Amino acid sequence: MNSAELKLNLINKITQITDVVQLKELLQLLQFQSDDTVYYTNEDEKKAVLEGRNQVKNGEILSHTEVENEMNKWLSK
Repeated sequence: MNSAELKLNLINKITQITDVVQLKELLQLLQFQSDDTVYYTNEDEKKAVLEGRNQVKNGEILSHTEVENEMNKWLSK
């Protein structure tokens, strides 16, 4: 599928959406993708990123399936 076909497919799908919330979310996603604003992190955010990187480095991670299982256990309580 080429670029023109993809665009037409998207336009057709979008015109079928009647839910205002979905349309707003789609617009927000598209605006986010085209936003070239630089985001500056504060010290707390930098610490959180560093902590996450250290957890990955130390193998303190869960697979997607493990996370889903944990969520299902938590939601079934």
